Amino acid sequence: IKKKKSQPADFTFSNSKPVSVIICAKNEAANLQKNLPFILNQKYKEFEVVVVDDNSTDLTRAVLEELSSKNSSLRVIYLKEKIGLGKKYALQKGIETAKNELVLLTDADCKPVSENWITDMTSCVTGEKKIVLGVSPYYTESTFLNALIEYETAQTALQYLGFAIAGNPYMSVGRNVLYDKELWLSKKWTTEELAIASGDDDLAIQTLANAKNTTVCLYESSYTYSEAKTTWKTYVTQKLRHYQSSELYSFSHKVYLGLYASTKILMYFAIIFSFLCIIQINVLYLIYVIAYIPITYVVNTLLHKTLKIQKRWYYSLILDLIYCTFLLLA
Repeated sequence: IKKKKSQPADFTFSNSKPVSVIICAKNEAANLQKNLPFILNQKYKEFEVVVVDDNSTDLTRAVLEELSSKNSSLRVIYLKEKIGLGKKYALQKGIETAKNELVLLTDADCKPVSENWITDMTSCVTGEKKIVLGVSPYYTESTFLNALIEYETAQTALQYLGFAIAGNPYMSVGRNVLYDKELWLSKKWTTEELAIASGDDDLAIQTLANAKNTTVCLYESSYTYSEAKTTWKTYVTQKLRHYQSSELYSFSHKVYLGLYASTKILMYFAIIFSFLCIIQINVLYLIYVIAYIPITYVVNTLLHKTLKIQKRWYYSLILDLIYCTFLLLA
């Protein structure tokens, strides 16, 4: 994966299509007040921001009314009903209401890293490309849990970006992804999909994405950042919810991802076996086991140098071991 530089300061919008930014919010008053102004102040020729208030019971409505009174580009939809779990219904309504051909999805707790976020994401819509997968890291905090979340997020990005570049897209992060509106509306949610809270991002990609219509955006100025979970309980709950949607992946993607996870897990069993085994070990096997350690460091160092999403690469081995433990338990 090779990171691209941001668009030049004199980048023109002559070929840029109008964009609708879609945000679904449920009890997100504080996040909207903090992050929405940065989205409304993006440097882009023509865009609107559509916020879907998904039956909030906090001050979300008051915050949105205040912001919309000052920004004509902000439109708010207040839902009165709910179909299925999660935000799929709210997202569908927001996209149906969107005025523009391109829809850029993010969350209420996300903040674009720059005022060129929309510009960078839309610049990747060329030729047949109708889906753009973006990058969305978490803010760095000085806790071990945050370091683990950073590592897991980086590994996930490496996989979904790498698979997409190789012509086999399988997921995105809903915090930063762009679609052609007409393509998105061709997605019909199944009963199984509506019965789980997660999956609005990856299950849409499972249905709509292919090698021809999907690309990635690696401009660092196109990232959106959000705050990671701060307790182990909320983190584990989040991961268990995400694993629900992976059960509905295509068989081929289950195989690919299963092989990736199983080979990493088996490697650690092999390392432990190598140290404990009292019989003679094949030299090639031993070299293979020992080589895994520097390879892990090299991969994560490159992630840091190219995408800036694996800042604590020096903890790679211990974080990788814990990450693999989570994969095993899942």
